[in-house]
Amino acid sequence: MRSHTIPDLARAWIACSRTACWRFGRKRVKWLVIFSTDGTDENVLADIQVGGQLRKVMIQTNKNGFLYVLDRTNCKLIAAHPFVKVNWATQIDMATGRPVLTDVFKRFLAGEEVEIWPSRGTNAVPIAFNPNTGLIYASTWNVPRLQQLAKPRPTVIGATSTGVDARFPESKPGDVFGHFAAINPLTGEKKWEIPLTDLPSSAGMLATGGGLLFTGKLTGEFIALDESTGKTLWQFKTGSSVNSTAITYTHKGRQYVTIASGLGGTLATRYAATKMPTGGSVWTFALMPE
Repeated sequence: MRSHTIPDLARAWIACSRTACWRFGRKRVKWLVIFSTDGTDENVLADIQVGGQLRKVMIQTNKNGFLYVLDRTNCKLIAAHPFVKVNWATQIDMATGRPVLTDVFKRFLAGEEVEIWPSRGTNAVPIAFNPNTGLIYASTWNVPRLQQLAKPRPTVIGATSTGVDARFPESKPGDVFGHFAAINPLTGEKKWEIPLTDLPSSAGMLATGGGLLFTGKLTGEFIALDESTGKTLWQFKTGSSVNSTAITYTHKGRQYVTIASGLGGTLATRYAATKMPTGGSVWTFALMPE
């Protein structure tokens, strides 16, 4: 549920490229690059009350595990809170925008294999913001990464080389891989959190004015959640994994919701390839008259 248009987003990015917000982003990435967090998660525009004043903001759930709120008119940092388990930093310094690192950083540089939380806070899929509730809704990941500096080896043309050996820890049935969550972007407080067992979610969130949230699962379900509780109110089983974000629109006075289904993407495939069939399809549902 967003009231802003593409030109609004373009103007916000232009403003940020000309001011401190661009520099804020670069400073933060310099510290995080060793943990390979590319921070490609969508920035959501919103107008929210901050200290009794209406502020034009940009909100991002970053892969590094922190939820950022910036003033999009001057690019000052308003809030930064962890939205998943984070062990590589204790907090974000509000004066500098830099993370306050834990000993994980030094242990990693010393050559130790370290467990980093999170491997990613989300899988770079869109969050949703509802101005009626003031909350953002996200599909979060609860997965660490084991990482160690690699021993020097010859470069092979055409092969990948990051200089780091990384792996995921062993999992067992019933493990929680992530959550559907409703979060206050200014405080980081979670109104509700629904655990996702056995598989994480790579689907984005769509919030509607009718109090529904649409999202999906790697097991193929396209679902509608109650925005107040996170309870599943409706679901439809598609033919493959749901990795996309739903869209809603009207045509000739009737509202529709459309979702794409189909296993794909490196991490989604890694988790679900042995459990779900491939094959793409697009599903559209209509809001029928009573």
